[in-house]
Amino acid sequence: MSNMRGRMRFKVLSIALALILGGGIVKTSGYLAFGSKAVLVDALTCIAAALGGFIVLVTTKISLSPPDTDHPYGHERIAYGGALGVLIVYSIVAGAAIISIGPPEPYTVDSRASVTALIGTALYAAAIILARMDPIGGSVLAVFTWSEIIEGLVSAAAAYAGASLSYIVDYAGGLAILAYLLASLYRESKELTFKISDVTEKDITTKVRKLLESRKFKVKSLRIRTIIPGKYSGDAVIIAPRGTSLEAANILVDEITEALLKENIDLVVHIDLETAAE
Repeated sequence: MSNMRGRMRFKVLSIALALILGGGIVKTSGYLAFGSKAVLVDALTCIAAALGGFIVLVTTKISLSPPDTDHPYGHERIAYGGALGVLIVYSIVAGAAIISIGPPEPYTVDSRASVTALIGTALYAAAIILARMDPIGGSVLAVFTWSEIIEGLVSAAAAYAGASLSYIVDYAGGLAILAYLLASLYRESKELTFKISDVTEKDITTKVRKLLESRKFKVKSLRIRTIIPGKYSGDAVIIAPRGTSLEAANILVDEITEALLKENIDLVVHIDLETAAE
């Protein structure tokens, strides 16, 4: 079942990447043909989205590999490399955008640049819906792809105003997109750091504790870590009810761990022998 979900994630991300590539081509063509600096910054972030999407696709495929001697718990966490890759690519592109936009020297903007920005944005909207279905690399990609929607709307409005009013409006739109990109990089870097820090989901911990206690075990310690969203591993030390034989306790523990495995929670349970024997 887990592998089937993984293959579905890979397929969905492949389609999302194709849409991202299409949106990037349209926006880049818009800048080259119609000269909008706002669309230029927008197009550069489109290139980042395409490269980031490719990295997410590759790491997602690797993460579907079965467990081996080096990765006894599986390869799922490699998918976080896709999220890291997205951040790296967007950071590089942010630097390139700062250099490319240059000083506010007079230039000409064609109003048709706004049309290409809107077409590219529509393609990105479809990509977001798909990318958000993946909880790891796709979710980070979706955040930045969502920024492409905002950037697309800003660049379309700025290009139109730049053509009808002044290039300064178009230039200001480019700066606004760049500022939003830098803010997104900061926010998502903090979020990724939190996700890969072996965070414990309180709801899962509470659920496991209640299950153990429902079988009259006293929970001495319980540690659960998130492998990836929806898959967990951990260990527990429990005290068996007074008068319970070790054999009976083991049978109950086996039933509990098997039930948890069906919910993608791999729990190793240690019975406190000294207390159980009292």
